[in-house]
Amino acid sequence: MSRKKAGPASAPSATSHSANEANSIYTSTSTILASSTSTSVASTSRQSLKHRNGAAQNGHASSSSSSSTLSTKKLTLSEDHADSTDNSDSSSERFDAQDELNRRDKEMPYCPSYSVAFKVFFLVRALAATYSNISDCDEVFNFWEPMHYLQYGTGLGTWEYSPVYAIRSWAYILAHAIPAEIARLAMSANRLQVFFILRIILGAVSAHCEATLYRTVVDEVDPRIGRYIFLALLSSAGTWIAANAFLPSTFAMYTTMLFFSQMLQPPRQHSGKRTFWAIFWVGLGALLGWPFSAAVGLPFALEELLIHSRNQSKKKTVRFRDWRRMRFLRLLSAAILVLGIVLFPIIIIDHYYYKRLVAVPLNIVLYNVFGGDVGPDIFGTEPWWFYFVNGLLNFNVLFIAALISFPVLALTYLIIPDVLLDSPNSPGHIKSPMLLFSLKLSPFYLWFAIFTAQPHKEERFLFVVYPLICFNAVMTLFMVQKFIQRGLDNFVPRSKTAAIHKYSGGLVWIVLIVAAIVSVSRILALHEHYSAPLDVYRSAFDLVKVPEAIAVEASEPGVLSSSTPSASDAASLSGSKSQKPEIVRVCVGKEWYRFPSHYFLPEGSRIGLLKSNFDGLLPGEFKEKTWEGLENNTELPPLPNQPSAAKGKEHRPIRFDWRWSADRRPGTSFVPELMNNENKEVFEYYTPLDQCQYIVDVDFPGRPESDDENNDQASQSSGPNYEPRYLQDKGTWEKMYCKKFLDTTVGAGRNRWVRAFWMPNKISVALTRGQSKVWGDYCIARRKSN
Repeated sequence: MSRKKAGPASAPSATSHSANEANSIYTSTSTILASSTSTSVASTSRQSLKHRNGAAQNGHASSSSSSSTLSTKKLTLSEDHADSTDNSDSSSERFDAQDELNRRDKEMPYCPSYSVAFKVFFLVRALAATYSNISDCDEVFNFWEPMHYLQYGTGLGTWEYSPVYAIRSWAYILAHAIPAEIARLAMSANRLQVFFILRIILGAVSAHCEATLYRTVVDEVDPRIGRYIFLALLSSAGTWIAANAFLPSTFAMYTTMLFFSQMLQPPRQHSGKRTFWAIFWVGLGALLGWPFSAAVGLPFALEELLIHSRNQSKKKTVRFRDWRRMRFLRLLSAAILVLGIVLFPIIIIDHYYYKRLVAVPLNIVLYNVFGGDVGPDIFGTEPWWFYFVNGLLNFNVLFIAALISFPVLALTYLIIPDVLLDSPNSPGHIKSPMLLFSLKLSPFYLWFAIFTAQPHKEERFLFVVYPLICFNAVMTLFMVQKFIQRGLDNFVPRSKTAAIHKYSGGLVWIVLIVAAIVSVSRILALHEHYSAPLDVYRSAFDLVKVPEAIAVEASEPGVLSSSTPSASDAASLSGSKSQKPEIVRVCVGKEWYRFPSHYFLPEGSRIGLLKSNFDGLLPGEFKEKTWEGLENNTELPPLPNQPSAAKGKEHRPIRFDWRWSADRRPGTSFVPELMNNENKEVFEYYTPLDQCQYIVDVDFPGRPESDDENNDQASQSSGPNYEPRYLQDKGTWEKMYCKKFLDTTVGAGRNRWVRAFWMPNKISVALTRGQSKVWGDYCIARRKSN
């Protein structure tokens, strides 16, 4: 935001209420969120800034309110005025200004530095990397599994990776696989450790982006608002879920925070640095991550074309009628430059792996916008209020505050405009503060409106603007605080004004702390109720035993044929005994969507998908066999000679032979014949039960037996029962490790509040009229030897 005007100002001084005194304060200091920076700052101001930063870091600043949010660090002496007085008067005035700055330095609240903020954010994100669940199966099958295929040569692939459709980028996978591989080599980590190391790396990236956004709010908006957003980002359940996810929407969330940090800075007339970096981060998030994230950059483009900067500069001021043309050319040149820097390498990498020229960002837009009957809606639609419920679950009261941020801004501008209006004498004065503030708050509204209008909705689609929800929310709380202060000023004696302002600021902290407590309750509920799959598969890494003869080396896996039998229909899935499989199969049926990837299985084992009641398209295994005549993936066969430009001569093509090369990973360019984009079931992707040495399933003993019998009879009347209670067949399966998993169909689990938020058992029992939580057994079991 701008340096001298872009948000609601702080409360008036506690020692003055008259119009003359207020005007004196406004003319000597600049108000909230300045619109431009001054390039000619007096030396006394710079010294005061250093003094303020040092005092703030040592915690000496108090939380007293002031009439202007940025006045203490942006109060400057006019050089023209200093030149018009004699030396003694100038010196005296500088000392007076210095004393004023020093006095106000002590009133500023303590704000952690970037270094401290990063460490705090990283601590929380590292905990999330270890304990947070995988909330979306698309994260596994569209990103973790392809990366596992690049690293280890095996994995499941979805139809999105078929070269026919190519709506997933191998460049995005490679951008994550490289740091994961470096960590594997540096730490001699196994694949399970690589999984969590990459999640920690993603948490570190998120911590950097969050700390950058927080410090920008402190420096460019207001220190108090900076402290508010620090707590909001740190404690919200939404950022806990999104920060460590291996998803394009999470990547776009990172770039959105860095972009918004640029947008909060004041517009510059004589420098294109802010414009370039804002466009760069938007472009990187849209081209490498998710194309639709470019929508958050539209308000920035409008700001560049509508808000005129009047920052001080020694350079010649651009004529007013020419500045929009200059800004437009700057935006256009930055967009073209970023397009070349980002998109060109992506196309090269995807062409190398797909072995055809594809533009993945364009394919994503065409599929989601112009997909028609085979668009994303075939995977399910949600009602219009889906994102409202999601926002309340993950941000509770802060989501409501974010939704009403624009109406509160309008009321602030109409009722107490001096909170927004800048000093007419300020070099960064902006004539349209309402327009400026509206543009700062609009990215969240724009994104929320676009995706609420779409029938196909998923929680991850909102990840991009999770930090903007926090920003809009704390802006609302800050402006409401000013309403309370102004209202109470008219009814309390002047001697009690300072106390009123102090306690009104405390109300904001109460709201933030309550929101944090509710968010922590949400986080604890997700872990307690639904963390069993991650824990069970983590144990499977040690419990699943692979014979030495079929074990593979992590450094260079061999080519193994899965030899999964085909089935023309569902009846063949439970056919007679087949030959012994070449690899160890860990099978999963109705719980297939909670499989956390092959990183949780030891070398030499694979996941096997059993038929369940789900009748859509499941992922299939990436092609592994590269060429005929070689048993191990140790040496590539020579390429045939090709005719050269010189007549009668031949040459041998150059091959880049490395572990992740397209020749060693033929599945990247192989077109599966059975893959489709219509979500039609493919029975050939299933594994017969008799080939499973291990099975992962959930069993709910608390459910009435009569219900199970009725379900069995209903399923038999309509066809085979594809979801038997495998763990009850104790003659075939032996339980090895189990964790409790909440049953949401009986007991207290049916109550949406009980299953959504953690609460003591006494409260949940009282809320459900005497019912308690009923737990199922989420287990891994092995087949008993005959």
